[in-house]
Amino acid sequence: MRLQANNQVRSQIPLWKCIFVVLVLYVLQGVTLGIADVISLYVASNGATWKQQSALTLIMYPFSLKLLWAPLIDVLYIRQLGRRQTWLLPIQIILGIMFIILSFYLEQLLTQLYITNLTIIFFFIILFIATQDICVDGWALTLFTSSNIVWQSISQMIGQPLGLFLGSSVLLTFESANATNKLIRQPLGFTQQPYGLFTLAQFLRFWGIMFLITTCVVTILFRKHHQDSTNNEQQNNHSQLNLLETYLYIIRLFKKRTFHKLLFLIMTPHFGYAATAAMTHLILLNQNILTRETYGLITMPLILIKITVPLLLSRIDRPLVFYGQTYMPRLILGIFVALFIYFASRLQSYSIIFYSLLIILFGLSDAFAYLQGTARGAFFAYITDKRIGSTYLTFLTSLHNLGGSLSGTLVLHTVSWLPKEHAYYIAVGVCFVIGCIWLCFSWKMMYQLQDLPVEHWHLKLHKQQDEEHGEQQYPMVTPVNGTV
Repeated sequence: MRLQANNQVRSQIPLWKCIFVVLVLYVLQGVTLGIADVISLYVASNGATWKQQSALTLIMYPFSLKLLWAPLIDVLYIRQLGRRQTWLLPIQIILGIMFIILSFYLEQLLTQLYITNLTIIFFFIILFIATQDICVDGWALTLFTSSNIVWQSISQMIGQPLGLFLGSSVLLTFESANATNKLIRQPLGFTQQPYGLFTLAQFLRFWGIMFLITTCVVTILFRKHHQDSTNNEQQNNHSQLNLLETYLYIIRLFKKRTFHKLLFLIMTPHFGYAATAAMTHLILLNQNILTRETYGLITMPLILIKITVPLLLSRIDRPLVFYGQTYMPRLILGIFVALFIYFASRLQSYSIIFYSLLIILFGLSDAFAYLQGTARGAFFAYITDKRIGSTYLTFLTSLHNLGGSLSGTLVLHTVSWLPKEHAYYIAVGVCFVIGCIWLCFSWKMMYQLQDLPVEHWHLKLHKQQDEEHGEQQYPMVTPVNGTV
């Protein structure tokens, strides 16, 4: 009965409308992450050290810790607003206001290298956007039926990159006076100016306003759906968990042997390409291979790859296996990127070859990253228990993000002890060896976990078992199939 009622609520909304609203929310999320990501480039241009850069990586840790408060979002809500909108509405308003206020102070913080202040401010911004991510992930799981659940992952893997593109590439390129004059003013016959298309402050204020406008629009369009969905959930609350039970559910998941294997697979693969991911863009700026605006311009065409690649996996059957198959090519690509950086000073005199190779390497790097991300997201969505959708999906993504954050922080902190001229190449080589070892241990494991039935990843309520025998007792959770 519950599944039929849920599908009835979903069927009232066209698929295109669900995809559109989820995409918009993920775009706003991506813009925020893009702005936070390029902060390291701004401080690098002002002479920040590797140690200061490692401190800035702390701003992304809320994405790794959001499991701590995800159950609150699944359990506590205002009935009139709906389960997701109770949290989504105020969070987006807060983010909009924070962006507008920060726009008046950010440039001064960057130029004077107030690393501690920047870290604290963006830590809280990412804290709120991580909470928004919990809401959107959980909402997407209810909007898309089991037959098209992969659209949750696809929407995320398209919306976030598009937002990242706007918050990083567009910002870096058109905030620059030189790039704006060459790409816009000169071709259109406008007078060249000593400033860009917009300032950093104007960019932040614009997106702050967009947060506020989008929040109002989404609230109006989906108000009826939230009310219907909430009423349906309350009518079928026999399968829902309260706050304590939700936390106990997650704790008991850690006792399952299969989850021990899955934790290894999602937390440790980052170390194979941590140096390439965390250091390459900084090396390009520190060695004056690229300017900030040139880096933004080069990464612009890559948005086509980031958007189209996830669509190729809209009907993937074995996502976890596919993830493993793309791991070694990504490792090898990291070696080619390091070789390119090593010979970059000699190749710069051949500008066509230099920029062509750079775009190809960046494009392949993004393609493999987003192929893996889409496959991983599809597997997470497949095994997620819909009774605690936000919490379960957040549990998996948080641990994955924690592995990425730890690997990046560790690499940036460690390279400060290495010889400056060779630190990048040593780090890439060591990470490549670690990645090869990881793949040897993980290959069979990915096939084994992929072939498990979906029920194997869920815990069963005692109450459900008792109802089958005509009894009513206080609900607790136990592993499905008795597997612990």
